[in-house]
Amino acid sequence: MSYLDNWTNSNNASVCADATGNPNWNSWDANQRDLFVLDHEGDVVLYQNITNGLPNNLESLLINLINEIPECADGEINNDNPCNPIECYNGQWYEIIIDCAEQEGVPCEGGIYLDPPEGVCCSTCVQYGDTNNDGTLNILDIVRLVGFILDNEVPTNDEFILSDMNADNNLDVIDVVLLVNTILN
Repeated sequence: MSYLDNWTNSNNASVCADATGNPNWNSWDANQRDLFVLDHEGDVVLYQNITNGLPNNLESLLINLINEIPECADGEINNDNPCNPIECYNGQWYEIIIDCAEQEGVPCEGGIYLDPPEGVCCSTCVQYGDTNNDGTLNILDIVRLVGFILDNEVPTNDEFILSDMNADNNLDVIDVVLLVNTILN
């Protein structure tokens, strides 16, 4: 609005003018040159007529209001690091404590803890003989173990440890017999 140049000093700054009948001014009970400052929740923190100039503390008031804007919304969860997730409460981030069985000293009966995959925090207890790490001992584990023994497949370190049923650092027919007995019993 060209007739508001005195507010913008002709520098193309934005100015908002009320509609005819001044519905916004009326709803705020405002007068000419009234300054309203709202916080991030829309509450009025300053209401002053600035005919005689701006308040001396306006800059510090605005800086404080900006600093009071919460960093996050309540209930928001940041899981960028699954071992150190954080949740928002009252506009602040708080660490969520993750209790992993291995870290708590819970034994992995009949197996070993394997390092978690990327994006997961806690290790998984995997039973010896579960060469394909599917949570079940069956014929598929026997076939895989035989493949390791016949050098058809090269086991990863974890697969080797899971397949070495007698823990002698060697994969052989004894491991196959022990795995078959474990599955049958």
